Amino acid sequence: MASAFPKLPGFVPTQDIDKPNFRKVSSTKQEQNRDINHLPNKEYAVPRKQPIQIPLQTGMFNPDYMSTTHAMHLPKNVTNDSEELYQPSWVKMDRHVLRFSGYFKEAVVESALENYRIRKITICYYLEDHSLSITEPKQENSGVPQGAFLKRQKVLRADDSKTFILPQDFRINQDIIIYGKTIRLYDCDQYTREFYELQGIPQESSFVPQSDSFETKTMTKFIPQKDTVMKDYLEHKLGGGRVTSQKQFLENDRKVLKFYVFSDIEYILHYYLADDTIEIKEINSANSGRVPFPMMLRRQKLPRKFSLNQPGQTYAEDFIRPQDIQFGQPLIIYNRKFQINGCDQFTRSYYFEKFNVDFPLGGQEEYVQQERSNIIIPPHNGIGDEQDSLGYIYRLQPIPPKKDFFKWVDNQVNLRFLAMFNTTKPEDKDRVFVITFFLNDDSLLVYEPTVRNSGIPDGKFLEKRKYKNINNNNEFFTPNDLIVGNEVIINGWRFQLLDCDEFTKKWYAQNFK
Repeated sequence: MASAFPKLPGFVPTQDIDKPNFRKVSSTKQEQNRDINHLPNKEYAVPRKQPIQIPLQTGMFNPDYMSTTHAMHLPKNVTNDSEELYQPSWVKMDRHVLRFSGYFKEAVVESALENYRIRKITICYYLEDHSLSITEPKQENSGVPQGAFLKRQKVLRADDSKTFILPQDFRINQDIIIYGKTIRLYDCDQYTREFYELQGIPQESSFVPQSDSFETKTMTKFIPQKDTVMKDYLEHKLGGGRVTSQKQFLENDRKVLKFYVFSDIEYILHYYLADDTIEIKEINSANSGRVPFPMMLRRQKLPRKFSLNQPGQTYAEDFIRPQDIQFGQPLIIYNRKFQINGCDQFTRSYYFEKFNVDFPLGGQEEYVQQERSNIIIPPHNGIGDEQDSLGYIYRLQPIPPKKDFFKWVDNQVNLRFLAMFNTTKPEDKDRVFVITFFLNDDSLLVYEPTVRNSGIPDGKFLEKRKYKNINNNNEFFTPNDLIVGNEVIINGWRFQLLDCDEFTKKWYAQNFK
């Protein structure tokens, strides 16, 4: 940088104050001072050579495209001895790195969890130029920035010798000071151990560093033990879950044992073999004087004892199984006795085949009320869909009529016909209509095209819906009723079918031969 001060003693602000003289330095001394930074580094005997890695040069999208290494510029037709003889030290030591693991203590203030933090680091020492770099592995929720701790550079010793750190300064189970940080080394990799053994100064054995409160309390992950019984209990409580044995469900699905029991009145007990659940139903009859209460006990697994353990701690053997239900013996269900009086034919066959027990038949069957229909269906008034209107007759809260989904998907086809009024009225005899029949739901739509200066509004003449054919016992229209040349009556209007489009002709030719 140019300076406006004269180059005279005492006038240059950047000169040393205690400099005794200002004599010129000889050119030989200047050359020595200039080359002091380019002196060759010490060469070490390495355990093994690094393999030659020549990056691929094909494809401009390759990350190593147009990159170079020392191996690409090796002399050809030269032996290895002569090659190493003329190689500089920074080429021989290229990619030879010593790797150490260490840690240092860092004080933590204003924290109730810890007083200090053990920060583990990795030190990489490069033999090429005696530089080193430090990285710190990242920890989840550590609260401190981690990653690159010290970028690659030469580091001076802490003993004011103004010399850089060398490989002999790294010893396992000893401290090394780097920029004021006292780092204790506790491990190194296998290549580093081989390197030091080759130098005649083997490293000590590794040891496990001490842990801090953060690592023991925060980083130690809690591995919960799976409680399959509790999981099964919660799933069944929410209405899900699966049976213990999938084979049991597949073999016994829809197989139910039916027992006739008595406890102040007659009941029916159902035992579901698919999942070993039980339900109890009341036998309600007409004019019994009792409030109809269909379920005495909802479907569930029945415990042997009234008192159970905590949820998830009750095992399968604590529930009632089919062999526990015997004829003539009371079945205690939540401290209430139910006398077994008989069973149905399927249950009797099951007990005889499974347990070789002859279970007697008998018991009161459920009362089946005869359905009496005194409903008088009034004739349709023509407003809306008839099937939709019937829902208000059969139910207090009507349900929309179900449509044939597969028919609606497979028959996305429309048949179009050209028709005229079959009348003698002069104002109507020339009116032309387009009748569209929808095969997906058997509905009809009548449309009147535009005729200029006719005085008759064009557009939709009849709404799209299903219409009945009065000439066919009031059945809904089908493609058989729409034949060109015939007369059809739709909603009281007489139409003469004159023609149809090409697609309709092909469709009738394929389906009505």
